[in-house]
Amino acid sequence: MDFLSFFGSHEDLVKKTLPKPIIASSCIPLCKPYITAEEEKAVAEVLRSGWLMQGPKVEEFERLVAEYAGVKHAVSVNSGTSALTIAYAAAGLPAGRGAIMPSHSFVATANTAVHNGLTPIFVDIKRNQYNIDPSKIEPAISKNACALVVVHQIGIPADMTPIMKVAKKHKLVVLEDAACSIGATYGGRQTGGFGEIACLSFHPRKVITTGEGGMLLTNSDQAAQLARSLRNHGLTQDDSSTPIRCKSAGYNYRMTDVQAAIGIVQFKKLDEIIRLRTRLAARYQEEISRLPALRLPEWPKGAVPNFQSFVVEALDEKISRDLLLRHMNERGIESKPGIQPIHNEPAYAGSVRDADLPETMRAAGRSFFLPLYPGMTDDDQTLVLQVLKEATEINGRAR
Repeated sequence: MDFLSFFGSHEDLVKKTLPKPIIASSCIPLCKPYITAEEEKAVAEVLRSGWLMQGPKVEEFERLVAEYAGVKHAVSVNSGTSALTIAYAAAGLPAGRGAIMPSHSFVATANTAVHNGLTPIFVDIKRNQYNIDPSKIEPAISKNACALVVVHQIGIPADMTPIMKVAKKHKLVVLEDAACSIGATYGGRQTGGFGEIACLSFHPRKVITTGEGGMLLTNSDQAAQLARSLRNHGLTQDDSSTPIRCKSAGYNYRMTDVQAAIGIVQFKKLDEIIRLRTRLAARYQEEISRLPALRLPEWPKGAVPNFQSFVVEALDEKISRDLLLRHMNERGIESKPGIQPIHNEPAYAGSVRDADLPETMRAAGRSFFLPLYPGMTDDDQTLVLQVLKEATEINGRAR
C-alpha cells in the first residue's frame, strides 16, 4: 500500500479535521499560522466584552495548558523570551554562576540568561538530533555551573533520561526551553514536565500561536508565585486584607485576553494540527530518503516530535546547501538555512571555539528548513519535493 492510499488525500484530511484557513499566500511559505473564522469569532467576543487585558480568558488558557502538560501551574506571559527571562529568576539561580546550554538555539536562550546575571556555557549537540548531547554535559560542568538549559529544538524532544541523570548527579537546576515543542512527548510524557520550569512560545512559527505570547510551566508553588509577580511589575498581595506591594523589580509581561482567546481556540485544535504536521513529515521522510545527497532528522528512542519544523541536511561532498536554497527560493519555495550558533553571534564572540562544537557547526553549515504547515496541500508538497529533487540534481552536476 502506498503512502497516499494509506493516509488519504491531505486536502481531505484537512477538510475533515480543521476549518478552512483565512490566510493566503502567492508562494509556498516556510510556515503559516492556521487561523480560521473560529479565532476571529473568539477575538470579537473578547472585544465586545470590554475586558481586553489579562483576565478570565488568560486563566482559562493557563488551566487548559497546565492540564495538558501534566503540571500544577501554567503562567502566561507576552512572549517565549519573557517566559525565559522570568524562568531564570523564578528558579532562584544566583547571579555570577553558569548555565549549560546548547549553542544550537535561538539567541533568546542565552540572552535571557545574561539578563539574569548568568554566563552561558555552550556545549555540542547530537548529530542529526539537533539537541544537546547528553555525553557532552558532564565535561562542561564546573564549580560555577548551577543550571542546565535543555532545548527541545524544532519540536524534537531532547534525550531526557540521560540528561536528567547527569543533572541529578551534579545537582543542576534543569530548565526546559520548550518554545517549539508543545505536544511533543518523551517516554509518553509531555516535554515541559521534566525540569524545574519549562517555557513555551506561541509565536506564529510555532505549532499553535497567539500572535506573540509565551507560558511558564512548573510544579513548584514558589516558582509559580514568583513568576506571576514578576510578570506584573513585581507586585504581590499576601491576602485580600493587605495592600498590593512591589516586592521585586518585575516587568510588564502580561498576556492579554485577546491573545488568550486566540490561544484557547488554537489549543483545542492542537492534536489535530500535530496529526496533520506528522502526516506531512511522514511524506517528506519517505520521499527524501530516496535522495542520497540529503540526510533526514532523527530523534531519541521513545521521543515523538510535533514537527514544528522539518529540517534536512545537505551532504557537503555531494551538494552545496546554499546553492540548493537559492534555487528553491527562486522557484517560489521558501526555504531557509538551519539554526545558526549563538556562540558565533558578535555578542558571544570568544565564548567557545568552533572546533569545540563540531556537530553544532556541521548543522549550521549543512541544515535547512522545508515548508511545513497544516494548510499545506498535497500539490504544494509535491511541488516542494519536485523542486528539491531538481535542485539536488542541478547542484550535483554543477559540482
